Formats: sequence, structure tokens, C-alpha cells
Amino acid sequence: MKKLLLVTIFLISYVACFAQKTTLALNLTQGNTYYMVTGTNMAISQTINGQLQNVNSSLTAKMAFTVTKVMDTSYVMQVKYDRIGMQMELPSGTMSFESDKNDKNDIFSTIMGNMINKPFSIVMSKTGKVLSIASTEALSKGLFDNVTQLTEEQKAQFREQLMKSFGPDAFKSNIEIGTAVFPNVKVAVNDTWSVKNHSEDGMQTKMTTIFTLNQVTASAYMVHGESIISPQNGNDYTEMNGMPMKYTVNGTSQYDLKIDKESGWIAEARINQVIKGNVEIKDNPKLPGGMIIPMVITDDQTISDN
Repeated sequence: MKKLLLVTIFLISYVACFAQKTTLALNLTQGNTYYMVTGTNMAISQTINGQLQNVNSSLTAKMAFTVTKVMDTSYVMQVKYDRIGMQMELPSGTMSFESDKNDKNDIFSTIMGNMINKPFSIVMSKTGKVLSIASTEALSKGLFDNVTQLTEEQKAQFREQLMKSFGPDAFKSNIEIGTAVFPNVKVAVNDTWSVKNHSEDGMQTKMTTIFTLNQVTASAYMVHGESIISPQNGNDYTEMNGMPMKYTVNGTSQYDLKIDKESGWIAEARINQVIKGNVEIKDNPKLPGGMIIPMVITDDQTISDN
């Protein structure tokens, strides 16, 4: 009888320990700097006037997030790009740009270099949502220093394209992929939760992700996620290259995340995404009659903290 009682107590203790719930959230320290290093390989296949065109590109970026204030439910951070790089494989050849290239003849690399170490401010919730962004005008200040080869019209086009890739809306969408992953309640291993995000960049999509806490180790939480991507309600035309266009796309994403147990910051992540749909260009003086372009986008993104 005593042995049976001991076994029962052991089993109850084991189950209670195994099912112990924990709070997954950011737990950052004021004055500390946290890094996010991202690498994205993207392949775009699109059909234009019956011709299939494939464009492969890669984007790398290193960002520093310094916590300047800790509040009850959020953090104030100073953020800056430490490094930006891009490579594109086009039918005409491969182009490569690096922010630290230091070549005045390389226009795009020079412009990227002018975006480095330009701090702006964000407020991020402890569940990883970007609540506000301020002082992003610093990113475009001095953007064309040491660039003399461009006309004012070309500078305006470059500024528009860069802000779509690195401006406030794009920043929020890109960063929340690796931060807005936390539940609003405590969870145990095998528990699931849902997180909803939306993108205000050119694609104007919404995403619902179901995350699962797969494993808890001595130093990390291992989380898996599955997403459904769809157009936002009221998805409308936005202007790009002087033409009104909109994306009507659907897709899926898969996440595998390693979250630092102490800080809640993403230590490692792998995100795979497939998006299919159309780009619709509205009738305009540059393209009378408009155009619908079928496209498929696949990208493989990695994130690390160093």
C-alpha cells in the first residue's frame, strides 16, 4: 500500500511538473542592446505579357534595439540599422549592394550606407507588437549624401522604393515576424495560441498564426507556428513607381523559433513562406488599359540574435 502511495505521489508530481504553465513574453533590461540579424532569400515568378520572368534576391540586415525605458506592459527602444545588404539575380545579370562597401561609384550601396546608424524610436509591447514608431525621418535624412549621379526625379523614386522596404510600415511588418509571437496567457508544452498580424506595406495582407510550444530546455523555448495569409478587408490600390497597383494574394508560412528563456528575445528562427496571387495595375497614363500579373513568391528567412 505504501509503495502504491509513493508511486501515485510520484506520478502526480511528474504530471504537474510536465504540465507546468509558463509566461512567454519579452523580459528586456533597460540599457541593454538586443540584436536582430535577418537574412531573406526570395524567389519571384511572374508572367508579364505571356512571358515568365523569374527574379531571385537576397536581403540581409542587422538591427540594434537599445531599451531606453521599461514600462508596465511595453518598452521604449532606440533602433538603428547596423548593416544592410542586397543581391538580385536578373536576366541581365547579378547586382550586389552593401551598406559598408564605401564605393562612391556604387550609387545604391552609397545610399544604403547613408541609412546606417540613423536611430529612431519605437514602443514595443511585452507580447512583441510594435505599438508606435517615431523619428523615422532620420532614415531618409542625408540619404543622398555623396550621390551626384541622380536627378531629383530619380532621387524621389529611390526614396519611395527604400521607404517601402525599410520605412515605418515595412519595418513594423518585418520586425513583428520575429517578435509578435507571444500568447496573452500562460502556456505549457503542447499548448497552442493564435496571433493576428497585418501588413500595411504594398501587399496589404493579414496573417493568422497558430503557435505551439513544442519544448522547454534549460535556456530556451522551442515554438512552431503555422500561418494563413490573405488580403486585408478593403485592400486598395497604392501608388508604386507612379502607377496605382494592388496585390490580391494568399499564402502560408511555417515558423520554427528558439526563444531565449531569460529575455524572451528571438535567439534563432527559420520562417518559410509561399504566396500566390495577382498584381493588378490600374489603368493609368504610364500603362493605358492596366495589367494583371500572376505571381508566385517563395521566401526563406532566418533570424538570429548575433
